[in-house]
Amino acid sequence: MNAADTISVITEVIGWFALAAGLGCLLLALLIRVADGRWLRTEAVVVDDDGGGSIVRWFTDDGFQSRRLSADERAHVTNPDEEPAFYKEREPYRLRLHEPPTGRRVIRILGIVFLGIAAASAVIGIVLMFVG
Repeated sequence: MNAADTISVITEVIGWFALAAGLGCLLLALLIRVADGRWLRTEAVVVDDDGGGSIVRWFTDDGFQSRRLSADERAHVTNPDEEPAFYKEREPYRLRLHEPPTGRRVIRILGIVFLGIAAASAVIGIVLMFVG
């Protein structure tokens, strides 16, 4: 067994592992997307009422939305006139005053990287098949 054959076997093993890992990561990202939905960015306005509470108002494609803020949520508001917020596309009455978790994005990028490694391994294997 010469060096080209050894490299070919190693790249094939790495390629199959990377393909399985990449497809698994992309499938997981898709399942998270289906379960959690898509969050769209909007600008929200926080209004303090006379009773000591706060109300947040925002616009969606469906129109005007509002809800009461908890004391903890109100404590994190930095700019009441233009607070960046995120609402759920399928349920526009749901609002987050913080960016959605980046886990899905990390898993998706990891899946793309693994698929890139699998593609590079396949190219190396094909080149070694013709050269070696």
